[in-house]
Amino acid sequence: MKNLTAVQQQRRERILFSAREQLSRLGYDGLNMRDLAVVADVSTSTLYNLYQSKDTLILAALEDRLQDLDGKVVASSEPGLERCLKRFELVAEQIIETPQYASAMGTMLFNAQASDPIVKVLLGASLALYTTELKEMRAAGDLREDADIRFIARSLASTGWSAMLMWMKGFVALHDFRDEYIRNSCTVLLPWLNPSAAEHVRAMI
Repeated sequence: MKNLTAVQQQRRERILFSAREQLSRLGYDGLNMRDLAVVADVSTSTLYNLYQSKDTLILAALEDRLQDLDGKVVASSEPGLERCLKRFELVAEQIIETPQYASAMGTMLFNAQASDPIVKVLLGASLALYTTELKEMRAAGDLREDADIRFIARSLASTGWSAMLMWMKGFVALHDFRDEYIRNSCTVLLPWLNPSAAEHVRAMI
C-alpha cells in the first residue's frame, strides 16, 4: 500500500471500521456501498475509487483486522510456543468481542468457492501464520524435530474453524467459546511438543 497522509489514513480507518460495523449489523446482503458511504462520511464516488466493489471493501476490512490481530500477537509474545498460545487466546477473544462480525465472516467462508478471495485471506493467512510459528517453535526447542509442520498447520486451522462452526450452529455457547477454542487447538498441538512444552500445554487443558 502506498504511503498515506494522516487525513487519508484516518479516512481509510473510518471506512474499514464502518464496513465491519455495518457487516456485523446487517450481514453481507444488507451492506451496500451507498449507505456505507454515508456512515463513513465519504462520497459514494470516493468509496468506489478506493474500493471497486463491496467484496473488495469487505476483504480490505478483513485484512486490516487480521493485520491488527497479528501485530498484537507479535508485540505481546516471543517467538515459540508462547506466541502460538497467545494467538489462540487473542483469536478467541476477538470472536467473543465481535460475534456478529465473526459470524458474518464464517458464513462467507463456509459459502465460498475454493477460488474466492476470502478463502485465501482467511484459510491461506491462517496456514501461513501457523507454518511460520511452528517453525519458530522448532527453532526454540518447543516442537519435536520429526513434527510435520504443514500437517499441524492444516490441523490447527481446521480445528479453529470447526470450533467456529460449532458455536455458529449453537452447540457451543459464546461464553464457553474461548475455552473451547483454546483447548481444541492445544489438543492438536500437544502430541508434537517436546516434554517441557507439552507439560506446560497439558496444564492448560
